[in-house]
Amino acid sequence: MKKTALILTLLITLVILLFPLIGNSFMQKLIDENIQTLQSNGLIIKKKSEQSGYLNTKQHFEFVLKNTDAFENYVNSFTRTKLPASLHALLQDATIGADIAYSNIPFSKAVTIEIYPMSLSNTLMQEIKANNPKMYKQFVSFLQSQGILYHIEYNLLSEDFSGFIKDIDEKYDLKKSASLLLQLQGSDFVGNGNLLAPKQFRFNLHLLNITLNDDTNRVIIKIDDFHNKTDFDSFSKYINNMNLFHLQIVMQNSQDDINIAVDNLDTTSSSSVQNNKVNLRSKSFIQNIVFDSKKLNFRLKALNSDIFVNGLDKQSYEKFSQLLAEAKTMNRALLQEQMQNTLLSLLSHGLHVKVADFSLQNITVKKIEELGGMKIQSDVTLKEDKDLVSKGQISPLLLLSDIELDMKIKLANTLYLKLIEDSPMAPTIVSYAKKDADAVYFNILFKDTKLMINDKIVR
Repeated sequence: MKKTALILTLLITLVILLFPLIGNSFMQKLIDENIQTLQSNGLIIKKKSEQSGYLNTKQHFEFVLKNTDAFENYVNSFTRTKLPASLHALLQDATIGADIAYSNIPFSKAVTIEIYPMSLSNTLMQEIKANNPKMYKQFVSFLQSQGILYHIEYNLLSEDFSGFIKDIDEKYDLKKSASLLLQLQGSDFVGNGNLLAPKQFRFNLHLLNITLNDDTNRVIIKIDDFHNKTDFDSFSKYINNMNLFHLQIVMQNSQDDINIAVDNLDTTSSSSVQNNKVNLRSKSFIQNIVFDSKKLNFRLKALNSDIFVNGLDKQSYEKFSQLLAEAKTMNRALLQEQMQNTLLSLLSHGLHVKVADFSLQNITVKKIEELGGMKIQSDVTLKEDKDLVSKGQISPLLLLSDIELDMKIKLANTLYLKLIEDSPMAPTIVSYAKKDADAVYFNILFKDTKLMINDKIVR
């Protein structure tokens, strides 16, 4: 009995001692598989090193992007939107560093991954060096110090991940008196799923500031407190929420001084599927939108929208969404033809658009002139019609029989008068309007190719 217990104890001890070695082998195999995938999609290994202990292992890789097309196609296969073509020249021959740290005991803790560009394309770097040697040295130093760095903690078992983007605070002196300021602060994220196409993703950003100055011009793009949440299953099943505390865009030159500000933006968009039909909803609120320039000034207060699009054919909708995602990379003529055909197919199955609310509390122009608010509600139905394409080819007017509209418009009196002043249609509009002490109303009905406004037939 004692002998059996001793043997069992030794076996357990041996397994415990070997477990980190087994775990290291497992992780190495997983890393090798992913590196092989990267190598078959445009990346080559320039340098590799490893620090391995009994319990933990660290590996360092330096990749060079030799085939930008292959790499972009690989990334695009995971994402809803395609990488812009402008990134092609930026990434060609770029060197990307990656540090991976993990426990040799499998699944005992998350894998730590840090990714950072070490140099951009050779052509771009040499161009910067030739045009501005001082900026080139500063930028090289910035990259060598891992100035742009993504830190990720990834749990292999649950596929949960979290991380952050390293803060940036850089100022560059450009040609003559021009300067560029780049600031990024408080950027972090959490999610679940594949890192390139997560099923859930939460992103927070405290500050993004891009400022470009010279003697006569100034451009500022500033974002304060941005938050985004996404739960994505497919093109036809997702929910996304975005919240923005403040956005400012400034464009100053000798001719104009433009200042655009957006305060407290909150938007939610979602898609669901029922009986093979896709239902979309988009809801948003903006507390203030301000546009100020030498020629034009206005302020919109409390802008609301709540819009539903129901009854979309699932197959046609997903194909149309895929085309939109590929719009930046496809041949324009081919894209236009495919989008037109897909859109007609989508419409032929019918749909229902409901604007539950599109309103704003007040419009102010010239900083002091308050025009009041407005509210629009509408229901639009496009009937299912398998002959829609052929009707459209004969005459678009034949499609009117498939459309039904019920729209209600309410305008503050001051806003209404402002909209119709100097309009050649003013007498006609006035003849259909209904008024009270506070507002002007239009109830618009379109059915069986007949149009009515406030119970009056429009001929």
